[in-house]
Amino acid sequence: MWYWYVVAFVVSYFLGSIPFGYIVGRIKGHDLRKEGSCNVGTTNVFRVVGKKEGIMVFILDLLKGFIPVFYFAQISPYVGISAVLGAIIGHVTTPFLRFRGGKGIATGFGSLLALMFVPALLILAVWIILLGVTRRVSVGSLGAAIALPIFYYFTSDPILTPMLIITVLITIIVFIAHRSNVRRLIRGEEKRIF
Repeated sequence: MWYWYVVAFVVSYFLGSIPFGYIVGRIKGHDLRKEGSCNVGTTNVFRVVGKKEGIMVFILDLLKGFIPVFYFAQISPYVGISAVLGAIIGHVTTPFLRFRGGKGIATGFGSLLALMFVPALLILAVWIILLGVTRRVSVGSLGAAIALPIFYYFTSDPILTPMLIITVLITIIVFIAHRSNVRRLIRGEEKRIF
């Protein structure tokens, strides 16, 4: 059974590492690594390339998290946990772009939809509210990341310790991926999305 954990992580890592934002940007004549926030994620696609392309990248990034996690969670929720980690880490550290990927939000959300549906919807609500109030995607993302382990704890029965641990790890990964955003927020320099 242990090999499923490895297979789930590796397959999800490589699916997660497909840089759809970068690919769509290049097709449209943009190198997202050098424009906007210099990030290849969904938000920068919206800013630099356009809304239609941003929506497309969001859906593709969400699916590259959802599909492998949904599949591997059928074997065991614990194998699904391994797939969640693989998909998010793959997105954030894509080997196709010298290990500099996106922030992991859309891919992480897709992964969570497949594994813990109710907490995923609740953090989406937090993200939408914070985005609406602050008009900063990073604030919504960081707030949703903080809320994730809390929502998992209060909405899950039984509470599986590995699941709780993974929600905390996801929060840490999101904060590491957003460290430049946190610095800009502290300095009051973080850009608004609208």
